Amino acid sequence: MKGLILDYGATIDSNGKHWAEVIWESYCQASLPLTKEQFREAYIYGERYLSMVSIIDPSQNFFELMQVRLGIQMDYLIQQGVLSQDILQTTLRIISDGDMPIIENMSDLTQHFVDFMAGHCYDYARRCTLESIPVVEYLANKYKLALVSNFYGNLASVLQDFGLLRCFVTVIDSTEVGVRKPDPAIFQIAIDRLGIPVKDITVIGDSYNKDIVPALNLGCNAIWFKGDSWDPERDKAISFEPSITNIMQVYDIL
Repeated sequence: MKGLILDYGATIDSNGKHWAEVIWESYCQASLPLTKEQFREAYIYGERYLSMVSIIDPSQNFFELMQVRLGIQMDYLIQQGVLSQDILQTTLRIISDGDMPIIENMSDLTQHFVDFMAGHCYDYARRCTLESIPVVEYLANKYKLALVSNFYGNLASVLQDFGLLRCFVTVIDSTEVGVRKPDPAIFQIAIDRLGIPVKDITVIGDSYNKDIVPALNLGCNAIWFKGDSWDPERDKAISFEPSITNIMQVYDIL
């Protein structure tokens, strides 16, 4: 093996946990009264919106990205009547034990929760990324690395902020190249840039359908990071090896 193509979201920045689960935890930390199904609807709406409308600045870091994503979700929940000014004010009084003054302006009130949850997500991503860096550095010293991710146009800035950009020969952001996983074409871009035969390349990713299947279809090898996915029941029914449940296990396989 001479080259590796890594996924980013969940593979490197959350140790296998789907980002919907991390964001849901941030809602729970903020004590916002909604069901997980209501959150899932807001999450799906937000991701579809961002896939159609380019509003993320390429210079934005992960915290700023999460502010935008959470802002869209919160606006959706308010429009659907799940959250309201009264609910947000009541929740704020409860989580602050009444120590915070009442925020009368709805925009400021919403932003308070967005910033709180974005901070939770950013801290989680930074912590997981710092744990992943020794593995990525080890791989970068042995192989040519490419990163392929369905992202928002600011992946390079996120990697730079987290200290990872230097490890990759090339970074493929779906928004920049105009093609998204599971389309094999996005992996073919990485293969062409690496300049290595497909038989000498291994793809590592957390999504079986979006990472592993297109990798195998192109003739690459693959390692499935079988973490806390969006659809865990489906993943349980899939038998594929080699698989890992922690990024550190890459050492053992390679």
